[in-house]
Amino acid sequence: MAGSATLGLRAAGVCVAVTALAFVAAQFVPEAAGRAERLTFQAGVLVLAGAVFWFFTRRLARSLAEVIAVARAIGSGDYRRRLHLSPGGEFAELAEAVNQMARGIEANISTITDQKTQLQAILDGMREAVMVLDAAGRVRSANPALGRIAPAVGSPLGRRPIEVIPSPELQMTCDRLLADEEGPVEGTGAVTLEAQLGPGRFYEVSLVRLGIGGTPAEAGVVMVFHDVSETRKLSRVRRDFAANVTHELRTPLTSIKGYAETVLAAAPELAPEKRRFLDVILKNANHMSKMVDDILNLARLEDGQDVSPDARAEAGAALADAIRECEPQAQARRLVLDRQLPEGGLAVACDSGQLSQVWRNLLENAIRFSPEGSRIVMTAAVDPGRGLATLAVLDQGPGIPPEERQRVFERFYRVERHRSKTPGSTGLGLAIVKHIVERHGGRVWVERGRGEMSGAAFYFSLPLARPANPAVPGPETATEVRSGPPAQSS
Repeated sequence: MAGSATLGLRAAGVCVAVTALAFVAAQFVPEAAGRAERLTFQAGVLVLAGAVFWFFTRRLARSLAEVIAVARAIGSGDYRRRLHLSPGGEFAELAEAVNQMARGIEANISTITDQKTQLQAILDGMREAVMVLDAAGRVRSANPALGRIAPAVGSPLGRRPIEVIPSPELQMTCDRLLADEEGPVEGTGAVTLEAQLGPGRFYEVSLVRLGIGGTPAEAGVVMVFHDVSETRKLSRVRRDFAANVTHELRTPLTSIKGYAETVLAAAPELAPEKRRFLDVILKNANHMSKMVDDILNLARLEDGQDVSPDARAEAGAALADAIRECEPQAQARRLVLDRQLPEGGLAVACDSGQLSQVWRNLLENAIRFSPEGSRIVMTAAVDPGRGLATLAVLDQGPGIPPEERQRVFERFYRVERHRSKTPGSTGLGLAIVKHIVERHGGRVWVERGRGEMSGAAFYFSLPLARPANPAVPGPETATEVRSGPPAQSS
């Protein structure tokens, strides 16, 4: 602002000076001079004033032309250009501002270039393939590792994903992400799917939408391909080994159990110490047999076919089957099984036999850890908006520490501080529960109980079954099924 004011004052001063010279020029002409001499003198003064004004304006024009040239050069990408004007000139402050802008742009461009170079080096050195789509759903960039996945395609640039990776599911996921302005479902920020891109070649693909909340032109999708073929192969080898070994163990275990039971039944006159030895043999043989059955069951679940979309089970009926099997264990410890499920029925999209196994494994776990004479509660809640049913088994036991709540669903994992107090556990029951629930589109988790049920609270969700008829279910009421002496109810 100060430079503009100074420039304006100087130009105005020159104009005033020229005008004043034109008016007062006659004052300096002698009285005796004629009219022609006066006009000549006046014209000379005006020419001199014009020369001064021309020199001044030419200097301004030259400075302005240099400013324009440098500004155009910077706009064209030549960020090293600078203005070199004399200090104190009319455009000194403007020149300094333009130079400062150019230095800032040059620094930013240098930073961006360095970051781009580093990012390109990282992408080129990654073993995982990376593909970036633009808003139109075509490949904008890709790293060299993508060529190992699709070597016969050539350059992927400008193509649709299905033209590079023959996976309709991947193409549909990309289209859905680009069409969804709010980003992935439930705000997770990423979508993960598994694609088989050849015999024995499995990839876990992570997709992230770019430009969420921005303009459509800023949208895009980044895909990262993680090769899990070796992991899948090793997992298959491990499952096959476990299944084969456990299958081979069944025959000797059956013999050990049979002989131990025969000796115990046929020799009542055995000494107490020998009978105790046979009881220990039979008890451990039964435990090993149950572990073998669980391992084979888990292997069958992992190798099983996809769940039928028409799978349907009544949660209450499956729970009743599980209670019948667990009732002897509950009675032995004087436990109360409190069943709080809708009387009108609750249909979920799950295989009936496998849902009964989920209930049974959770009940056995609760019975094992519950204090003698306490309660175990089974509940259910429906979320029609999300189409989910959340079922739970709650106990009054010691609970599970927060740091171990994720690991309890791993195979053979047991909470250390309770291991010696809970004989008979194979460490596979909760792993089987997790696998069944996730195969049916649900999830399972554990929390700390609240209120009276202060122990472990195991929850699992399952999709609601498709309605068999348009009838509206009746009101949900609670019923109670008890095991053990009534006197133990709390």
